[in-house]
Amino acid sequence: MAQLRPNNLTFILMHVLALFMIFTSKLAIAIGETLNIENFGANPNGETDSTNAILTTWARACSSTTPTTIYVPKGKFLVSDSVVFKGSCNNNDITVNIDGTLLANSNYDVIGKEESWLLFEDVDGVSIIGNGFLDGQGTSLWDCKRSGESCPMGAT
Repeated sequence: MAQLRPNNLTFILMHVLALFMIFTSKLAIAIGETLNIENFGANPNGETDSTNAILTTWARACSSTTPTTIYVPKGKFLVSDSVVFKGSCNNNDITVNIDGTLLANSNYDVIGKEESWLLFEDVDGVSIIGNGFLDGQGTSLWDCKRSGESCPMGAT
């Protein structure tokens, strides 16, 4: 039987530790509640306003006492107005997992006078993860600014 040298033992222990960390992080996500915004009425067609469905999902996650993931699946979800995700929440372990796209209104006058499009206020323990996108659709506002016209400042 081959004898393990300290370098080999360290290598094995590091891999075991890494696997343990991956397993426990996946388990922690699985233990909490996952709220899919489509189950609250969000529509992934990029045209139907999903703002109320997203805010309803947020309210449910915020009032929960268990770790909660708000899931944005693949698709384009129109968030037509500026939105404030308000606390103070019972839950200090909320993950927003975005695999789709949250899409701002293409008419910059709708949110252009606001300071923010999406704002988290008075909340702790919120994480945003995923492979999705936040699309502010700023092209028309930038075109306006380049033209020298009087344009709103624009939300961030």
